[in-house]
Amino acid sequence: MQQVRPFLWDRYKELEALGEGGMGKVVKAQDLGLEREVAIKRLRVEIGDPENAQRFLLEAKATGQLEHPNIPPVYELGKDEDGRPYFALKLVRGRSLQQLIAGLKAGDAQLHEEFSFILRLQIFQKVCEAVAYAHERGIIHRDIKPDNVMVGDLGEVFLMDWGLAKDQQAAGADVTQAGIFMGTPMYAAPEQISGEKATPSWDVYALGATLYEWLSLKPPYDGASVRDILTSVLTKKPTDPVFHFHPVQGRMPVEMSRLIMKAMHKDAKKRFSSVREMLDEIQNILNGEIQAVCPCTVVKSSFHGVSRILDRYPIVVFLVIPWLLYPLYALIMALWHYFKTG
Repeated sequence: MQQVRPFLWDRYKELEALGEGGMGKVVKAQDLGLEREVAIKRLRVEIGDPENAQRFLLEAKATGQLEHPNIPPVYELGKDEDGRPYFALKLVRGRSLQQLIAGLKAGDAQLHEEFSFILRLQIFQKVCEAVAYAHERGIIHRDIKPDNVMVGDLGEVFLMDWGLAKDQQAAGADVTQAGIFMGTPMYAAPEQISGEKATPSWDVYALGATLYEWLSLKPPYDGASVRDILTSVLTKKPTDPVFHFHPVQGRMPVEMSRLIMKAMHKDAKKRFSSVREMLDEIQNILNGEIQAVCPCTVVKSSFHGVSRILDRYPIVVFLVIPWLLYPLYALIMALWHYFKTG
């Protein structure tokens, strides 16, 4: 990132507002020098105290340090004419997972045709890759949720809004006071709500909660208020998402449900030990290498095994299968003749 310098209005032309978060406002602007559109995030006037300004700068620096295909790059860090910090980053055109979930939940047939369970898991895999990369550099996101994942018009996937990111390697980087919860209750780990020390396991849980809604089209918990949701996260186990039925997509594959429930285990020690381990399990599912733990997964695992054998030894299989099927055919014909003749 470039050195902090005064904001020059002849450098950017503001086009339209894009959104507003807890600390910043985001606008679409034209970079007049490079003739491209960018997103500019500026600290909100009403929360311009030193603590929030520090957190805002930490977001810019954390995002700027994470050079990954699934994290939007930061182009510039600076100050506007009022001395408020801002940063310019890649303008992502597309839809958030939350928007896609709303369309899928409404039964949009075209969306369901486009976003199969496998494609949705592949999109989620890219989010996990961004988080694993950040963790390996000591940064925890702490606010992973469907609203913060964007799917671009060309199929690119970005994990957005690193405003609550914590750099574990930087002294004094966490400006949140101990015991104060910051995040989104529906997707926050129980120990995050309790105000315990931040760990990468928080993001593992949030990834599981995000995948829960992305696949089942239902949030992990129901609640009429924030208090109800906080209580549920702390005291209740979410319904196994395999039991959620949608009239267009049916039920999610059981192996994906098992992945979610492990990531969302209330005991952090029983979750995936890291996002990399979670990625290994996702890749196994995408490869069809499913652990047989129930009748459904036994059948799937068996068919995958037969498919692998067919791919490797097609001639042998086609020569052997008729001999294996002939006795079964003969038995069926004998039984049919017996019952027919009485």
